[in-house]
Amino acid sequence: MQSQIIALLVPDGCRKATLLVRRGDGQFAREGIDARVASATRVAATWFRQGSPIVDPITSAVVGYEVTEVPAA
Repeated sequence: MQSQIIALLVPDGCRKATLLVRRGDGQFAREGIDARVASATRVAATWFRQGSPIVDPITSAVVGYEVTEVPAA
């Protein structure tokens, strides 16, 4: 199994973004990336659709969304 990006969290006005990745062994990891790179999500929208919200269990705030890969045509 290959690594999979599960979520991309890009806080407004922040220079850092976070990827939630499922590794090939099934483990999950958070990886920090530059928010300028994360802004490429506009381009990635052609490959991914917004999925279910990720909700902080303590504050009930939506902190991001799962992504669903768009199948190749």
